[in-house]
Amino acid sequence: MKPTSKQKTALKYLTDSQTSYIGYGGGAGGGKTYLGCFWLMQLAFYAPGTKYFIGRDSLKDTRESVLQTFRKLAKQLDFKEWKYNDNQIIYNNGSLIEFLDLSFYPQKDPNYDRFGSKEYTCGWIEEAAPVHFKAFDILKTRVGRWLNEEFKIKSKILCTFNPSKTWVDYTFYRPFEQGTEATDTRFIPALYTDNPFLPDDYVRNLLSISDETTKQRLLFGNFNYDDDPAKLCEYDAIIDMFTNDHAKPGQRYISADLAMQGRDKFIAGFWDGFICTIEIDMAKSTGKEIETLLNEMKMRNGVGNSNIVADSDGLGAYLESYIKNIKTFHGGASPRNKKEYDHLKDECGFLLAEKINKREIKIICTEAQKEKIIQEVSSCLKRDNTYNDIQKKKLISKDLMKKTINRSPDYLDMLLMRMYFEVKGNNFAG
Repeated sequence: MKPTSKQKTALKYLTDSQTSYIGYGGGAGGGKTYLGCFWLMQLAFYAPGTKYFIGRDSLKDTRESVLQTFRKLAKQLDFKEWKYNDNQIIYNNGSLIEFLDLSFYPQKDPNYDRFGSKEYTCGWIEEAAPVHFKAFDILKTRVGRWLNEEFKIKSKILCTFNPSKTWVDYTFYRPFEQGTEATDTRFIPALYTDNPFLPDDYVRNLLSISDETTKQRLLFGNFNYDDDPAKLCEYDAIIDMFTNDHAKPGQRYISADLAMQGRDKFIAGFWDGFICTIEIDMAKSTGKEIETLLNEMKMRNGVGNSNIVADSDGLGAYLESYIKNIKTFHGGASPRNKKEYDHLKDECGFLLAEKINKREIKIICTEAQKEKIIQEVSSCLKRDNTYNDIQKKKLISKDLMKKTINRSPDYLDMLLMRMYFEVKGNNFAG
């Protein structure tokens, strides 16, 4: 194999003593899979007994994609001192490359505990964009634990991917584009034009892509392209929510998206003006637990009962009996501006989008929560385009939101309910 110029740049970072996390990719045909296979093939050969992982969102896809390329590369290099068995590439020198299933299982393994006892020298996440951020976060703690000191190998994770508005964007591409990369993180953009070894048929197929969005992503490696006319928020503005240090403190509020056993999540945010700290994030909760946690939260932050809003799915009415003067959010209620909006939820959603675009909101949360918030706001805070400009403004339906992200947009609901106090004010009864 003769590496391309972009692959050489990546290999420089993959073998230095400073970089820990390397993002590589952009468009299709940039040599992502060859890079990962070449790096691990060489490293495992020259450091006997070391251990590595190759992970993807599907174990079946890992076998079909990576193993095929590994075999092809091994044949080119006349490398025969390996075999594949039981989802592992086993070297004659004792080195091992393990294939991992990085699928997210929210019920049986939400924290990727299955990787808790793993120990690796380095690793590679292929097609990283759809992989859950927590998998990357956990695997960072699993590398650098197997013969690294003996062979003086710095722990590394390589992530290869095409453009996507997921964690790979704000972890790798966005800092690269803005010149704010951390000293241990590097992104190398690579397109089909950077790879002179592509077959002519592959290039012709790429050039024949007719769908504009697919062409922008796979042909031009465009991370910024988004042609959805229904979106209400600029993507950069969504990312900025987590660094808007200029956001103003002020009146204190709590907004809570409630959930009983088995229903969505219980999410509650404390608001100091438009600075939101997510303080409660629970998968399951009883009515009594919700009551207790919200009371503790309001006491801790000095929030009056009338400055608390919770959704009215039955639990809100329950809370009204124990937290007097709490506001219950009825999304289908009449908006303040009845001429412009369909329902209260629509008016609150459009106002939330306006404040996000104006960079007026700051969110303090974990990285895992950040990933979900970005996904929910970018994918679900959209205008229902079945309504034209003459009709009232309306958000897409909750069912469509759930279908789009394969779960309920609980964080978005919590953020949206904060706008209740801007739209209705504290004196509105319901």
